[in-house]
Amino acid sequence: KIKVCSGKTCKWRYSEYILKRLKADMDFHKLDWIKLEESLCMWKCKFWPNVVFDKQEESNMDPVKSSKIMLDKKNGVKPKNKKKRFIKNNKKQDENSQY
Repeated sequence: KIKVCSGKTCKWRYSEYILKRLKADMDFHKLDWIKLEESLCMWKCKFWPNVVFDKQEESNMDPVKSSKIMLDKKNGVKPKNKKKRFIKNNKKQDENSQY
């Protein structure tokens, strides 16, 4: 089951094109057993657009990324572990200090 957020922010960021791409891929690869639906806002607007693949939430999606994830799941490819990125505090350097 795939849910694509259709909230105002995600629609502004082309979630409708994600839906079209996934639908086209499902038709091309004959994936009738996958359920594709629009969902109401997922309340993760900061990381839009959002797509849920079998209870696995993905953010900052585009049509190509979402298509790849769907086809990987179809082929049984396990997702790679995502590394969390931490932003270090940028300390102001003195004018005399060297890089």
